[in-house]
Amino acid sequence: MNAKVAIIGCNSYEQNEVRKAVREALDLLGGIRNFVRPGMKILLKPNLLSPSPPEKAITTHPVFVKAVAEMVQEAGGEVWIGDSPGGTGEDFPELWSKTGMSWVAGETQSRLIPLSRGVLKSLRGKSYLLSRQAFEADLIINLPKLKTHTFTLYTGAVKNLFGLVPGARKKEIHLKAPAPREFARALVDILELTPPGLTIMDGILGQEGYGPGAGGIPRKYGVIGASTDPVALDLIISRAMGCPRGGVLHLAEAERRRTEKGERLNIEILGEKELLDWKNVKLPPLSGLMKFFIPGFLSPILEKLVYLRPRVDASKCTACHLCAQSCPAKAISTGNPPSIDQKKCTGCLCCQEICPQGAISPIRSPLARLAGIK
Repeated sequence: MNAKVAIIGCNSYEQNEVRKAVREALDLLGGIRNFVRPGMKILLKPNLLSPSPPEKAITTHPVFVKAVAEMVQEAGGEVWIGDSPGGTGEDFPELWSKTGMSWVAGETQSRLIPLSRGVLKSLRGKSYLLSRQAFEADLIINLPKLKTHTFTLYTGAVKNLFGLVPGARKKEIHLKAPAPREFARALVDILELTPPGLTIMDGILGQEGYGPGAGGIPRKYGVIGASTDPVALDLIISRAMGCPRGGVLHLAEAERRRTEKGERLNIEILGEKELLDWKNVKLPPLSGLMKFFIPGFLSPILEKLVYLRPRVDASKCTACHLCAQSCPAKAISTGNPPSIDQKKCTGCLCCQEICPQGAISPIRSPLARLAGIK
């Protein structure tokens, strides 16, 4: 199968520059009217991981979302803006306000949709509670943020769809799929159940290091990417960041499933391919990569020995206890600072992802250190 990925340069969040770059990227794919027709209900799905200001590079920038919303409206579509953030995902007014989505809604008269109502969907013998609004919309336009991810190595188009799982129900998936390979399968299941019709990536200012939350380091990538195929877009962007082929497990899983169907992915890069030349991107530890290459018969043993676990930096901690609230395994106490029961911990690093102070970082198991995982 053939997939087109459009890459356009954009160096700031100045409104006219962003609008121009988004339009150029979509024109390479046939233009917004190739996807949106009058009267359609369009769900814009940004990455709103936490109530964080845009300059932290944790969430999809409001100017970027506004540009896409305006283009959808030009084509006659009705705009919904929705996500379900990490943690408990209950304080939507704070989320809309701090991420700038309230401003976008006011400027464009779009609807802000808390993705809190769920509907049960099944695939490959497994059930997932997914946002009802994702199925009520006529089209999902996926608006991910380009970031590293301590647990999955990279987060972009495919991983952003995990936000279609309402609030705290994400914990159930982490508990059922605690290992990186198992979680990768769950992410691809969600992709297959809720495929976006179009993905436009905010890669102007992204993250490197211990992303995707406050522990990540903002980094200027200076691009906007667009594709009808989220896997193709992620493959191109993750490789440009220096992620080894097969190292992003959910992308490897998506490719494997296509191969099983006899599909070969051929990617054509349109636009400014030369911009995909980023040097020395700081990637998080490659625990996922090691687990990917462990032979199947050794996996149950080695996955218990090669792992990352969270550690709290008491000097940064403010005792907000969001880590304890977000922990699927209930392994974190609500002390000051919180303590982590490493025997209960599954290593999902949700606490590190959600911590607003960046006070939680991963530590390696002894075997991981011996294996050279940095």
